[in-house]
Amino acid sequence: MPDSSALRGEALSLFVRRFGVSVDVLDDFTFTERRDEIWACRSLPPRGIASGRPPGLRAVRRQADTLKPTSTFLIALGNSITASRVDLDVGSLRQLLLGQRLPASPDLTDGHVALCFRGDVVGCGAVRRGTLVGLIPTGRRRELLGALAADPHD
Repeated sequence: MPDSSALRGEALSLFVRRFGVSVDVLDDFTFTERRDEIWACRSLPPRGIASGRPPGLRAVRRQADTLKPTSTFLIALGNSITASRVDLDVGSLRQLLLGQRLPASPDLTDGHVALCFRGDVVGCGAVRRGTLVGLIPTGRRRELLGALAADPHD
């Protein structure tokens, strides 16, 4: 399933413009869309293996008026993300994981952001009218809360 130039352009626009990812990092990816989800992969599955979903990682979900990057793909891009990063301390991360909202830094524009902790991308968030919200899936939130509870540096 090769990607169309329009679909590729949408994905590149999001990750290059919003997150500062170099086009070179995304060159090897093929983007395919299925049911309002854009998937990114670097290779096709071996012949004879069939799946009900596209190969690779779910990279983006289409929403009513925007494209939402997935936490999984932001984590995979990691340090390639150079813009729209929000570095969080342990208290702020815990608050977001518990569903609370935080005031956003005034230098952040509305839109999706990569939430980071100790230099690592941990998931997706969004800035809306000066407020930061976490958009990390529930299972991942539980994992991170468990890791924070077990961290002796906390």
